[in-house]
Amino acid sequence: MKLRLTLLAIACAVALHAAETLPLFNATLSVGKEHRFVLVDANGKASSFLGLGETFAGYTLKAYDAKTGALDIERDGKISRLTLVADAAVSSAPAAALPATVADAEVVLNKMHFDEMMERALRQQKQAIVNQFQQAGSRMIQQGIDPKEAAAFQKKMADEILSVLDATKLKSDVSKIYSEVFSKQELDQIAAFYSTPLGEVLAAKQPAVQEKLGAIIQGRMAEVMPRVQKMGAEFSAEQKAKKAAAAGGAPAVPKQ
Repeated sequence: MKLRLTLLAIACAVALHAAETLPLFNATLSVGKEHRFVLVDANGKASSFLGLGETFAGYTLKAYDAKTGALDIERDGKISRLTLVADAAVSSAPAAALPATVADAEVVLNKMHFDEMMERALRQQKQAIVNQFQQAGSRMIQQGIDPKEAAAFQKKMADEILSVLDATKLKSDVSKIYSEVFSKQELDQIAAFYSTPLGEVLAAKQPAVQEKLGAIIQGRMAEVMPRVQKMGAEFSAEQKAKKAAAAGGAPAVPKQ
């Protein structure tokens, strides 16, 4: 009888030990700020990658301390702390790209001082348009159109074109484009860069770059326009000469 009691006590102790054997914390995977874990039970069966709140072998994953690498699991109200086994697999995966919103894009554009850049660019563009229509108005007057009517028509055409060059609308368009082209993580990083001293310098000096580039473009346009006008005049002369020749008039002027 005593032997039976001893064997029964040993069996109960073994069963209790088996029941209290904690899973092994065998691997962790970091996906951005999210973590996944692999546990192995007493029989050597491994779990899939688990997240906090999921259960395995009767234990619920409760909390994880990334600094210490400790994982808390809970069973029957008791919290146990696991640490990675010595040969655990530890890896990091790139965070899944999150879709950006228009608001995310607007943060970046504000950091870039987009409003100021666009206003400056549009101011130059609007002035160029006004100059072109002033020239067109002068030609209308030369053709005999009443100066007042020519000026009114010129203003009407200019207003029609300038109505689409609205800085607020363009910012909205650009924000939408940014939100479609960039992920949220990318926009967050761009915004973070423009918040650094170097990023602020870049945003502050960008108008000076645009101004210098605009001067270069205007200079090159000034250089090429006389050649383009000469090409147009020569082409018109050649076409008139061809028509005259076809009509039996003076022979066509040979192309030089």
